[in-house]
Amino acid sequence: MKKIILFLLTTLALFGAESILEQVDKKLSPSSADSYKKLINIEPDGSKKEFLLYQIKKGKDKIVSLFLQPDSEKGRSTLRLDENMWLYLPDVGKPIRITSMQSVVGGVFNNSDIMQLDFSAEYDIKSQTDEGATIVLDLKAKNDTVAYDKLLMEVDKKTVTPTATL
Repeated sequence: MKKIILFLLTTLALFGAESILEQVDKKLSPSSADSYKKLINIEPDGSKKEFLLYQIKKGKDKIVSLFLQPDSEKGRSTLRLDENMWLYLPDVGKPIRITSMQSVVGGVFNNSDIMQLDFSAEYDIKSQTDEGATIVLDLKAKNDTVAYDKLLMEVDKKTVTPTATL
């Protein structure tokens, strides 16, 4: 009997955690939106390169990004449909299939960093830990196409927004 109760409590906790992850997704990005993003790539030597891109997201599985700056990247675009990603380079003239783990422009961030879908679409919650004002979610990638196999996400209880992702 104790095992059944423990199983039910664990199941309910994980369902609550899944709900928290979906709430985080809603706070970070509505299901459909367009936005401008500025990425700053800081190299180990301290040099910086800035990128401006326009991004459109539709539902949980479609996202497109168009690089607007710098001029050397202008016209470059990336399309993601579910787990499939393509890169279009104006000089090449045709789309190239890419993975989420590949570097975007030779920098420290990868395609997943700019083309990330909702956390709840890419990660399952293994466990959650209540730490007073925050909840720590231990996340595991749903498949091997996700750039990061494991994440720890600290979520503020009041705002249901991430305060740290490791």
